[in-house]
Amino acid sequence: MKRNVFATRTPKPAGTFMKYTALILAAFISLSAHSAEAKKKKQQIQHLSGIVQKCHDGDTCRVLVGNKIAKIRFAGIDCPELSQKYGKEARNYTESVIKNKYVNLECDGKSFDRLTCTVFLADKNVNLMIVENGWAYDSTKYSKGRYLASVDTAKNQKMGMWIDRDLTSPYCYRHKTNKKCALDQSYMP
Repeated sequence: MKRNVFATRTPKPAGTFMKYTALILAAFISLSAHSAEAKKKKQQIQHLSGIVQKCHDGDTCRVLVGNKIAKIRFAGIDCPELSQKYGKEARNYTESVIKNKYVNLECDGKSFDRLTCTVFLADKNVNLMIVENGWAYDSTKYSKGRYLASVDTAKNQKMGMWIDRDLTSPYCYRHKTNKKCALDQSYMP
């Protein structure tokens, strides 16, 4: 008996189509979540150490690691730019603490061509020291607010740049046309 190739098939109930669609969607979501988890695992902390050669500004230094120079961006903080009010003072403070000294670095990413690191001098967190002495803002977008209390304390004690209550944040200095900065020059994301 020959089969009729022009015969129509009986359509499957709509519920079957929905089940397959739901299964495919669930598999896609599962793979996406696994991919995001794998990406987080790749961003593990890298431990380095070396001697600080010089600092470009208050939150960026060059460190001799082995026989190579690494550009280090202090994670979670933002100091005034060199051309900004208190920029040179912030750089001078950072250099006075760590220049020509052996530091340990806990690096968790990159910012442009720089490693983003928490810097330690012996057991002291240098990032925190810079904030406590009034030379940096907490960059909450990256620090998750880790340094906010220390910024408030430095402001209340009028430490470093906080002697001046009319400051422009480094973020607003770099992003002059930002709408939030137009409303508040101290805005930091």
